[in-house]
Amino acid sequence: MKMTFGVFLHEQFATLPKPASYGISLEGKTVIITGANVGLGFEAAKHLARMSPGRLILACRDPKKAQIAVQDIKTATGCNSVEAWQLDISSNESVKAFADRFAKEGGGKVDILIENAGVNVPKMERTPDAWEKNIGTNHIGTAHFAFRMLPFLLQAPQPRLVILASDVHYFTYKPELMNRPDLLHSLNADKPTNKFEGFANIQRYDISKTMNVLFGHILSQHVPSSSPLTVSTVNPGFCVSALLRDQGFMLQIFNRLVGRSTEVGSRTLVHAAVAPNVQGKTGVYLSSCAVTEPSDFVISKQGQETEEKLWAETVDILGKVDPEVPRIISTYLSH
Repeated sequence: MKMTFGVFLHEQFATLPKPASYGISLEGKTVIITGANVGLGFEAAKHLARMSPGRLILACRDPKKAQIAVQDIKTATGCNSVEAWQLDISSNESVKAFADRFAKEGGGKVDILIENAGVNVPKMERTPDAWEKNIGTNHIGTAHFAFRMLPFLLQAPQPRLVILASDVHYFTYKPELMNRPDLLHSLNADKPTNKFEGFANIQRYDISKTMNVLFGHILSQHVPSSSPLTVSTVNPGFCVSALLRDQGFMLQIFNRLVGRSTEVGSRTLVHAAVAPNVQGKTGVYLSSCAVTEPSDFVISKQGQETEEKLWAETVDILGKVDPEVPRIISTYLSH
């Protein structure tokens, strides 16, 4: 599918169904949302809190802000099963610590995991593990957390993994150049050697969102067919949120003119997490609460080759810093 400006505007102003129309009881279920103290994650958490979850864990980088969010959600919804856990998905050690803690305190299963946390950084910054921040957080950290939480997801009767993607993946500059076995390492250079690797027009953010779509699809392909796990990637639309705080003035003005509110955008995450009509539709890309065809590159032969290479490189990188990753893959996933 090609994304035109007309299609973009049509999607932006589409009326999205309210969670009450597809919501379910989450009694006895464990829900985790990353980056849930602000923006899309916070609004999604409020919607899910109204469905009476057994546990609703806000996995956030800043514990103080997370505790404030917990109190705000409790006040707004009356749900008292909300709690905050520290998690910085850009840090290998933080991801491992969260997973280890959940093994001890989490109750065994995760019914819903929404990987919402991410960054949009136009300048060169690095994660605690020395990766370029967009790639290291949005893809490597997201993949790491998905792998580490997979054993808990697979203990639930109808688990769902939701990964926040974006329609900016349609606009990645020369995406065919992603088709290489050292993609992640090539994007980690201090200075880009060409426009594909560069920061012009937030290219590395767009690439990271393309990786989200590719990773969600190939992860679903490695989940055994006997498993009920549903994996989806979700476009929340162009939203007025803190994600654009580091962007230029003109983009922020445009955002104010056409951006969705974070409450409206959050409905897409909640829909992917609980709507009955999504159950079993694994590996799909969702936009405006409907299965949508991703970019022409993603569905092309080159896109399929790229996701296989991205999978191999990601597994290799994570296996070197966390021995649990290859163990989990060999134990729970098909090859």
